[in-house]
Amino acid sequence: MITDEMLRAAAAEADQAILDSLPLPQECDHQFSPQFERKMKRVIRRGRYPGAYKFLRTAACFLVAVVLTGTTWLTVDAEARGAFFAWVRQQYETFVEYRFAGPTPDEEMTTDFVPTWLPDGFEETNVQSAGGTSMRTYSNSDGRVIHFMYSAGADATSLFVISDQMTAEEVAVGTQKADFYWDADPQNANALVWQSESGDILFCISAALPESEMVKIAESIEKGT
Repeated sequence: MITDEMLRAAAAEADQAILDSLPLPQECDHQFSPQFERKMKRVIRRGRYPGAYKFLRTAACFLVAVVLTGTTWLTVDAEARGAFFAWVRQQYETFVEYRFAGPTPDEEMTTDFVPTWLPDGFEETNVQSAGGTSMRTYSNSDGRVIHFMYSAGADATSLFVISDQMTAEEVAVGTQKADFYWDADPQNANALVWQSESGDILFCISAALPESEMVKIAESIEKGT
């Protein structure tokens, strides 16, 4: 279970990391492009998720919209950024951030992804979607939950994994490398994070399930109809 203290510590560290990455005020005289304005509209839409606090208390990872452009977080020239898709992993003291460092698509992704296999007794109980970002919750009669989330590449989106009490190891989801974060307490949620083959979509599953079952869920994910 993620406690209030853990959330406060991670939020404070993330806040300081963001502040440290910002340019000086005198360097901020800039006219934003129409493309950036479109991105900001997406950020506003993505922020409209009810029940976010309850979600944070039951999941080991979560997606948020961070109002920063990629150039303030990862220093690469525009031509280099346009040459690849990638979510970059950044380790902090109490959490891990995955942030998109490739070019943002002009159009929002509308494709849904859903797991076609779940442990017995789990049913979908909640869906929150906006543009290329989606969070799905599956529950069983015992009150156990599985959170599945994904996001198409966008400068303003980050995935955070609360990792200060978890151990990370590299595993595989099909042919893709993945990061598995497991908690020594079996009652707490573990997290599995991986990218699509193209590198532009990041997936995360959070649940109090063993690695084998979480990988099985991940490998069953298909595009929805």
